[in-house]
Formats: sequence, C-alpha cells, structure tokens
Amino acid sequence: MKKSWNALDERLQKDKLIDEDELTSLISKYKSGTSNSIRKITGWQRFSIAVGIIAIAIVVLLWCILPSVLSDNDTKKQSTILCLFFGLTLIAGIGWDFKTYLWSKNTKIDEMPILVVAERMNKFSRWMKYEVVAISVWAVSFTALYYWTMGLYNHSYMFQIITISLLVIMDVIIIYFVYKKLIYNHLDAIKRNIDELKGLNNAETPNNTEET
Repeated sequence: MKKSWNALDERLQKDKLIDEDELTSLISKYKSGTSNSIRKITGWQRFSIAVGIIAIAIVVLLWCILPSVLSDNDTKKQSTILCLFFGLTLIAGIGWDFKTYLWSKNTKIDEMPILVVAERMNKFSRWMKYEVVAISVWAVSFTALYYWTMGLYNHSYMFQIITISLLVIMDVIIIYFVYKKLIYNHLDAIKRNIDELKGLNNAETPNNTEET
C-alpha cells in the first residue's frame, strides 16, 4: 500500500513539474512577444523623430532660399506661410513623438508587474488615438491652408474638387498605413500577449499558494 502511495505521489509530482515547466515556457513566450512589439513601436518612433528633424532642416533651408529665388511677392508670401505652418507643426509633432517614445521605451516587460505594463500600454494606446485625431486635424488644416494660399478658389470647380480629393486620399492612405499597419497591429499583439500573461499569472498564483 505504501509503495502504491509513493508511486502515485511521484507521478503527481512529475505531472506538476511538467505543468510548471509549460507555464514558465508560456510566460517567457508571451513576455518575449510583448517585448518585441514594444521594441518595434519604439523603432518606428525613432524613425519618425529622425524624419521630423530632417523635415525641419529642409523647411529652414527653403525658408532661407526661396525669398532670394522667387520674384513674385504673392508667391513669397505663400511660401512663407506654408513654411511657418510646416515648421511649427513639425516642432510640436517631434515633441509629442519624443514624449511617447520615452514612455514606450521605459515600459519594461521583464522588470515591471504585468498590471503595470498593461496600464502603461493602455495609456499609450489612448495617446495614439489622440495622435490620429491631431493628424486628421492637421490634414484638414493643411488642405484649407493650401486651398487659400495657392488660390485654388480661382480655378474651375472641377480642378478644385480633383486637387482636394487627391490631398484627402493621400492623407487617408498615410494615416491608415502608419497607424493601422505600423502601430495598431503591434498594440493589438501587445494586448493579446498581456491578456495571456494575466491568465497565466492567475494560474501560477494558486500553484505557489499550494506549495506554501
């Protein structure tokens, strides 16, 4: 009888060990997936900041060169207004990108509790929604400014409709590609991994309690 109990106990311990190993492997897998997605997001943010800095340099260069190249005063005025618009909005955009970049960069899945990581990424996701709204407002403002400064109202209605439609389509494609394909896909992956980690964490807690 004693031998039977010992054999049963060994089997249960072995099954428990396998379960714990699988649990550890799954936790490592989902943490790695979350970390990779965060790393890809921060990579795109660094790229965005670099592109913004280059764009500001180009705007400043145009600001310096165009007045000496252009002879028409109206054209000079139009170029000045557009350069100001691009310059100021680029500076604001880089500042915002740098803030969100530091937030995601400092989200450490291996060093923070799962709930803290989930809270930080939920906040980051809300910020991205605000950013999409801000980009949409920027696109509308640019289209209106371009319409006014370039005197599109002096052209035929068909020309106005085609030009504005092309600008809107271009804005929609850029917003969809950048945020849907490059940001939200990774955020969805992070959310799935964190949900799995929460479940595994809850499964791990009873095991630790039983051992105690």
